[in-house]
Order: sequence, then C-alpha cells, then structure tokens
Amino acid sequence: MTQQFSRSGVPAYATTRVFAARPRTESLRPAALPDLPTVPPLHPGANDMPALTITTRNHDDGLVITLDGEIDMATEEQFHQAVLDSVGTRPYSRVVLDCARLGFIDSSGLRVLIQSHKIAKEHYTGVFIAAPTDRVARLLHVTRINTRIPVFPTVDAALAAPLESPTL
Repeated sequence: MTQQFSRSGVPAYATTRVFAARPRTESLRPAALPDLPTVPPLHPGANDMPALTITTRNHDDGLVITLDGEIDMATEEQFHQAVLDSVGTRPYSRVVLDCARLGFIDSSGLRVLIQSHKIAKEHYTGVFIAAPTDRVARLLHVTRINTRIPVFPTVDAALAAPLESPTL
C-alpha cells in the first residue's frame, strides 16, 4: 500500500480536514429542577438528639471519658471542653478516651485529639485512646496519630498501661 504525500511531507489526507460548526438549536441554560421532597427523620425527635454524648467516670487509675456518637465540626467544641476540663482542672495521671461507641471523627476532631495530647503533656497527664471502632482505628492509623497517642484494645488495658510511655 502506498500513501500519497503533499509537498511538505505530510500525508495528503491530513491536510484536507474540514471542521464545521454545529448550529445551536437549544438554549444552554439548564431547566429548573423540581423541588425534592424532604426525608422525614427515622424516629420522632431524631433531629433534637445530640450528635455526641460525653460521660465521665472516675477510676482508681484515672478518668475515663466515654464518647458516644460522632465528633465533627458541630461537636468538636463540646469534645474539646470535656477534655480541657478533665486535663486542666483535675489532677489525673491519665485520661482514657473510650471510643467503643464513637462512630465517626473528622479532621476537626483529630485536631482536638492532638491538642488534648499536647495540653495533657503540659499538665503531666497521659491521654490514651481505648477500644476504637474499626473505622476510627483505621483513621488513627492512616493519620499516624496512633504513634503519638497510645491506642489500646480495651479501657482496662489503657488504665493498666504504664505511664512511662515514650509518647508522653
């Protein structure tokens, strides 16, 4: 098979392309979207429920803060205040964050975790994370927060851990 070339050395068919503009027949503006129905809550009062419930209990070896729900931009201040109160105003040797019922934590919650660890070091207190869910444990691993704040499989293991940890 032989190809024909023009004088410039480019195949002849490459120089004969013709482009035509397509005429506009429609408006470029999208049609108005219909109003979508609102989704009702799963149960009455669901929107009134707090996204994070924090309970504290004293233990012989420290303070246990139980986190139930989600830590995000809406609840980070509540979480931050609870940690500050436990670390700054009470002389505990350790504060254990029980994350067994913590379903979600976003970057603002992770920031509060790191801040609480720094504040705890200033007050010679250890902050430990106990029983994180798989989702939270994965996030702590990916962000490498678990290298700064010790993570334990249970609350009892966190309470029994030595305070002379190199991360403190």
